[in-house]
Amino acid sequence: MKQFPFYLLLASMLLALPLKAQENKGARLVPLINFEVIDTAQLKATYKYDFVDSAKTYTNMMVLLVGPKVQTFQGEADYYIDSLGVTLEGKAYPTPYLTSKMNQCPPKRSNTEWKVYTGYPSGMVSITDRVLATRYLSEERMDTPEWKIQKGYTKTIMGYTCYEAETDLYGRHWIVWYAPQLQCSAGPWVLRGLPGLIVEAYDSEQIHRFSLESVASLKAPIPYVVSNYFMLPRDRVVKDYMRYAEDLDESLIHSGMVTPEEMAISEKKKNRRRIPFVPLRRITMEEARR
Repeated sequence: MKQFPFYLLLASMLLALPLKAQENKGARLVPLINFEVIDTAQLKATYKYDFVDSAKTYTNMMVLLVGPKVQTFQGEADYYIDSLGVTLEGKAYPTPYLTSKMNQCPPKRSNTEWKVYTGYPSGMVSITDRVLATRYLSEERMDTPEWKIQKGYTKTIMGYTCYEAETDLYGRHWIVWYAPQLQCSAGPWVLRGLPGLIVEAYDSEQIHRFSLESVASLKAPIPYVVSNYFMLPRDRVVKDYMRYAEDLDESLIHSGMVTPEEMAISEKKKNRRRIPFVPLRRITMEEARR
């Protein structure tokens, strides 16, 4: 695996546009993110995450960071912002300067709000998420899925000889392919615990699929983004997001962020908007509405 020099790239970007105090005079000083370093990554893997909603496929690029104690899985857009925040060392800068730095990040290729921190705190899985303006944190025991390895089944993915395994997790049956050549017992989302990196994973209904796009060794801090999280069980957060995604306009009205008059002049002009979303955990809309 090739060394991935992204943090060096960000550092060069930072030096390329020095802070001009006079131009930003009077601007409010804020940090890009508040974070704690919780581990040091030794491997970075990029996955394409596809899910099917109403017969249409939606794609997000996701990033897995694996350290000796902690692994994180998040959308590529958040990964770049978090990495930039680490490069800026969490210091406060004028907002125009931070905006200029964020504009240098690669184009957004993910719309996921959730992040998975496996092994943080120790023995736990932490999942952060956001629904409208509220940030949530869920903590669960770090239980390893019970895998059934399918002996005799192999296929080649990205040049690696991969083996098949299956498990039942959160109401879905998962089929995965892992590569023992990549000696890392990790994978996308909360799929882990096999003798090799999971390079492909999909559920039996072909609704969700993770496909490895690239893998590289690196040495870089793994940040945990500190925020004012509202603690809730993960199932509850997913249900809240499902209701929000089902009718964005109605959610905005109920949140108090907008009035019905601001949303639409009349019922005829009101445009019911829906966000594509199918939870990785099997939860129906009937269950979400209860």
